[in-house]
Amino acid sequence: MERRIRIVWALSLISAALAIGVQCYWLYNQYKYVIDTYAEDTAARILAACEQEYELRKAADKRPLSIMMQRNTAITDSAATASGHAATIFSFSMKMPIDSPGISLPHLSDSAGRELAADVGRRIMNFSITSPHSMSDDELQRNIRRAVTESFVPFGPALLDSILTADMPSLKYTTEAWTQADSSLSYISHWEKTGGLLRPELAVSYAYSPMEHKGVLIRVAIPPHPIFGRMAFQLAIALGLVLLLTGCLMFQIKTILKQKKLGELRENFVNTMIHELKRPVQTLKTFIAFLGDREMRSDENATRQVVHDSMFEIDNLSVYLNKLKDIIRTDSETTPLQLSRFNLRELVEKLVRLRPLAAAGKEVRIDIDIAPEAEMIEADPVHLANMLSNLIENSLKYSGREVRIAVKAESRGKEICISVTDNGIGIPVAEQKKVFDKFYRASNLPDSKLPGLGLGLSYVKLITEAHRGRLVLSGRPGEGTVMQLIFPQ
Repeated sequence: MERRIRIVWALSLISAALAIGVQCYWLYNQYKYVIDTYAEDTAARILAACEQEYELRKAADKRPLSIMMQRNTAITDSAATASGHAATIFSFSMKMPIDSPGISLPHLSDSAGRELAADVGRRIMNFSITSPHSMSDDELQRNIRRAVTESFVPFGPALLDSILTADMPSLKYTTEAWTQADSSLSYISHWEKTGGLLRPELAVSYAYSPMEHKGVLIRVAIPPHPIFGRMAFQLAIALGLVLLLTGCLMFQIKTILKQKKLGELRENFVNTMIHELKRPVQTLKTFIAFLGDREMRSDENATRQVVHDSMFEIDNLSVYLNKLKDIIRTDSETTPLQLSRFNLRELVEKLVRLRPLAAAGKEVRIDIDIAPEAEMIEADPVHLANMLSNLIENSLKYSGREVRIAVKAESRGKEICISVTDNGIGIPVAEQKKVFDKFYRASNLPDSKLPGLGLGLSYVKLITEAHRGRLVLSGRPGEGTVMQLIFPQ
């Protein structure tokens, strides 16, 4: 049995660890996905703000301007060959008003870095520049337009900051100049996620003048709260599953431990029952042998004493059989009750009258105090009689030579409270909840050989709860015990 329990525990723990590991792996992938999604959304908003910044600067330049493109024959110079990038010469004309002032665009140059001349003051202005072969005419025209805008209305970080602050007030970012090691490559606005999973960051590169290789780098530290906010549902599901799994595992372990303890208690119970039954059986065997002897049977006093003792031992056997019946009842999942309305005073007086109070050689007095409004009670009379019998028996057993027992009943609104008070040894406060467990016996017994199986109070609690009632225990060691049975009416 021990080996099976260890195997079950090991398998349960391994299964729980695997399930939790799968949950952690799922959360890890969800976390990465949410970070990537958040970074993509944030980068898109930042780049949109950058485009808005350019459109505002472009709108600030009131000059009407049209650009006409013509692609010339591709050439490859030494610089382009060295860098591995082919370059193509383009010619373009910018149509501007005659009264436009002269402009200087030093950022427009050929592949050798030479500035290209412009006929200042004319309506048609011709330039020749180089550009990567992969750049389309539309893209080249847009980039030239950005270069012209940058010449007349230069980029300013303040305008971009104001747009970002208005659009994303909670965004924490820093800006710096965007430098690229290989200047032969075109500047293209893009973004990338940097940093680790614990401290993810977002780097957005904005090329506000690609032809000049001018740009700004915006670094954003991704905060944890929006990430976990987006993962709230997944986290709740994962946490719920982990808690459910842990709860089931703990319940399983608790149940196994309880069953193991119950098995040990049952084994002790059987051994105790065998030991307890030996004595009355052996005594009855001796008494029967005595009664079988005609000469000894002629002694009337001795015969009377033998018959009295025989009745006492038979009562003990009856008590043990009742205990066996109680344990069978307490093992059942449901306790059937036969509720009826009866006179409580008559029931208590009958119990006291039929009980052999002086059999243990003690001076016993039982006081009965049943309030008139509590005489009629609705309960199961058989179970209630057994419960009161158990409590009175405990008061007799766990007390000194002078036993004082008080059985009282009173009405408390829609409840009837039946209390059994004694002047016995009492129950330690720390054990007052444990005494209702099966087979448990208090540690302050004056004699460990006192007969008992630790089932009486467990049975009393079970039947009280079956009546939807409450059981209240109070008292201290050496001061007696007060047991209250409270039944709803």
